[in-house]
Amino acid sequence: MMTFVRRLLHSTRGERGQALPIAMGALALGVILISPLLLGASGGSQATGQIGRQALERYSLDAGVEWSGWRLISNPTLTTVTTYTSVPLAPFPATINGAPFPQTEIRYVTGAGAVEAAAPLWQSGGGDKCYTVSASDAGTLSARINVDAGQMWAQLLNSAAPCTLVGSPPALGTAPQVGADFAMATAGTYKLLIRTNTATTGSIALSVPAATYEVRSTNGTRSVVARLVAGYSGLRVASWQLN
Repeated sequence: MMTFVRRLLHSTRGERGQALPIAMGALALGVILISPLLLGASGGSQATGQIGRQALERYSLDAGVEWSGWRLISNPTLTTVTTYTSVPLAPFPATINGAPFPQTEIRYVTGAGAVEAAAPLWQSGGGDKCYTVSASDAGTLSARINVDAGQMWAQLLNSAAPCTLVGSPPALGTAPQVGADFAMATAGTYKLLIRTNTATTGSIALSVPAATYEVRSTNGTRSVVARLVAGYSGLRVASWQLN
């Protein structure tokens, strides 16, 4: 029995002696493998965080341009100042995406078609009514029409044409408001024909041609510059550049 115990103890001590180098080697190998993995995970987390911050920054810059677009939709002749200014766009929201609203400025672009705003007196009653429009430059006649009821049709006619709707075009829309653009090939005098079926009161706002603006939204070292074309029928984005 004692011989068996001594053999068992000797065997156990021998196994422990053999296992120690193996355990130490495994530990060393684990350190070698885990350190790069931890460093890689840390770097990946930092990169993901950086991408997230850049996305929020880009969204904030876009928000500045979108804010300017809403201002122009409300008033296509917002400003004639040709240098960047934030005054026509104020007041701004206090924050966007949890950060201060980006510095946003707008300027009127010369040489892209001067704005000639007009609001001819509404002619009461339904049927075909014509409004004289004079333009000193070729471009786009942009119209916003408000009526109290019914449907609306509109055509741009030569000044000498009779005040009658040509053909059977579909209605532009129904009350209370529609917008439409009409190409003007040359400067001169035209007739804007508006047909209503039941309207008795209304108003017209005209812009000849639509106005062009540039908006600059800045956040830190990054900025977005967008060119917007605004008229009474709506807003068009001509270009959008991230700097």
